[in-house]
Amino acid sequence: MMIINKQIIENIMTNYNKKRLRAAHEADIRKKNLFEKIPRLSEIDKEIKLLSINLSKLFLSPPEDMEEQIIKLRQNIENLKKERQLIYEKNNIPKDYLSIKYECLNCEDTGYTSDGKRCSCFNKEIIKNLYNMSNMVHMLKKENFNTFDINVFSNEPYKNEKLTPRQNMYYILEISEDFCSNFHHTNMNLLFYGGTGLGKTFMCNCIAHELINKEVSVLYQTSFSLFEIVENHKFNKLNESQENLMNYNMIFDCDLLIIDDLGTEVSNSFTNAELFNIINERMITEKKTIISTNLSLEQLRDTYSDRITSRIFNNFVPLKFYGKDLRFKS
Repeated sequence: MMIINKQIIENIMTNYNKKRLRAAHEADIRKKNLFEKIPRLSEIDKEIKLLSINLSKLFLSPPEDMEEQIIKLRQNIENLKKERQLIYEKNNIPKDYLSIKYECLNCEDTGYTSDGKRCSCFNKEIIKNLYNMSNMVHMLKKENFNTFDINVFSNEPYKNEKLTPRQNMYYILEISEDFCSNFHHTNMNLLFYGGTGLGKTFMCNCIAHELINKEVSVLYQTSFSLFEIVENHKFNKLNESQENLMNYNMIFDCDLLIIDDLGTEVSNSFTNAELFNIINERMITEKKTIISTNLSLEQLRDTYSDRITSRIFNNFVPLKFYGKDLRFKS
């Protein structure tokens, strides 16, 4: 299970500080080089600053002809800005050349937007750190679309299924790759269902690996771990740590939530209500979800409330995994 801890947050904030300092330093270097190349720009910069100071002083000690002086100072500042702009245009210098170039324009590399909310880039950094600190990095290197081997699936007819297991996996592979390619242009959610050892978790890892490489925030949780985070949030609010709150919020904020092994948790009214809340809230905010389960569609109906199964069956693409358990193939 991937849990956010203080060290992760501290590391991320340290990196943000480094990014801002680096961006400011690079802007200073651009300014120094530009002023050396075109000294008049340096003079204009100093004159504008001096005039701005004089303008501020007028408000502190208003003279009798204050209005006239304000108009004159502002006009001088405007004239200097026009002169600077002409120099920029003559030398093909972009208007924002001396501006600080932040990696993230939304939060200016602070991690938080102007409304005080955590920026999407912060969420991506958290996910990246979680994967780096877990065994998921090692797992995703082994289990991804490049290592996917269609030949491990039998091409012989299987029970009453119309497609052979291999043909079926070609279909699932095509859907999964399309899901990744059009991630930002689709509202598709996926339901992987079928027996154990048929490649459901492997396919989840393939998708996770592909999207993480595209800087999509992907949170993978087993069903048991997911409800453990939710339970800690719901029943320990007075003493809840910032870490657990962030873990809980990530369930709703990440671009893609993968719930693996749905059905292995203790099913009761609490887990049913919270599962509905998670699925419903993510649908409302147009966040995508993948659910993997060993349960059949009939077992899902029997295990979960009508509200949950209605959301899943009407808003998820059902992909059935079948064939012989791959874990025991020689």
